[in-house]
Amino acid sequence: MTEDKQADPWIHRSQGMKCKTCIWFVPKVTIMQGTIDTPNPVRHLGRCRRHAPTMSGYPVVFVNDWCGDHRLDENKV
Repeated sequence: MTEDKQADPWIHRSQGMKCKTCIWFVPKVTIMQGTIDTPNPVRHLGRCRRHAPTMSGYPVVFVNDWCGDHRLDENKV
């Protein structure tokens, strides 16, 4: 077989389907240390709001995570 037929068409498919580009992803925002109300966004951590929250809240996810429920948010691309 040639290399073209053996190539996996799904390889790197998840690169564009990470939490950071999903409409269900909400980044974690904290307050900057030493201030009262200055937001300090944590860029690598957030919550997935795809499904209803559990007793411990929405699941915590990293921006690099991905799942089968990904839906592209055009504003984040």
